[in-house]
Amino acid sequence: MKVFTKPLLAVLVFCIMQALASLPLVLIAGIKSENDYAQHPTLLALTLIVSGLLTVAVLRAMRMIKPKTFNVADIKWKKAPLALVGAILGIIATDLMSEMLTLTDLMKAEFHELSHNLWGILAICIVGPIVEELVFREGIIGHMVRHGSHRWTAIWFSAILFGIIHFNPAQIPFAIIMGVILGIIYVKTGNIVLTGIIHIFNNSLAVLEMNLLGNRPEEITYADLLGGNTVVYSYIVVCSVMSILFLRQFWNQYHREHHHRHGAHSSSSRQGAA
Repeated sequence: MKVFTKPLLAVLVFCIMQALASLPLVLIAGIKSENDYAQHPTLLALTLIVSGLLTVAVLRAMRMIKPKTFNVADIKWKKAPLALVGAILGIIATDLMSEMLTLTDLMKAEFHELSHNLWGILAICIVGPIVEELVFREGIIGHMVRHGSHRWTAIWFSAILFGIIHFNPAQIPFAIIMGVILGIIYVKTGNIVLTGIIHIFNNSLAVLEMNLLGNRPEEITYADLLGGNTVVYSYIVVCSVMSILFLRQFWNQYHREHHHRHGAHSSSSRQGAA
């Protein structure tokens, strides 16, 4: 149980920093007798940015974040397309699935306003993804693996926390799925370079979609745009299967350089069996 202590503490820090950074927003909304934070998109965006930076600073002080996690030179770029394509197909599948399940979206108004605000776009597309990768992949998975946890235990534990921390029914199941995908890629690469790129792409796609399709009538769905529910479910199944196949290839083929230097045969055997 000791190996879970710091990861849970990291999530607590994440929540506390968000609460502290949001105090100005809460006070201003209270003074104006407003319960809708979407009325203050710039302040909401700055809250997200500041809380994220504070969280990273604390986790760095706790030695849960290693500087080498940004090392681009460590990436084996010839194998990277397997991860990128697998992740993108997973993103498409979850995006389509999210609309079909019609779960309650508690953050729809806030996301809409942030997507049309410069600071909001910065918070959603750049700062947010990098902070979350540092916290949930480098901080949680990295810490757990370095302290003896099985890689899949760390991946799933981080993914579940990643889903829960969104506090939004419409996001939780799909954040968990993305958490698993990003966790797989992080474990194999040992840094957040690829996962950061994918996370930034995912959030940027959501913002782009909001700006291009956010004003469409509520009754128009992906099913209408693509030609019916059957077509959408077919896309979900095909994209999901293809995503799993690409990620499986990535998992089996991607081996870090130091594995070869310290015994390629034994390392490859362990990785293939994981």
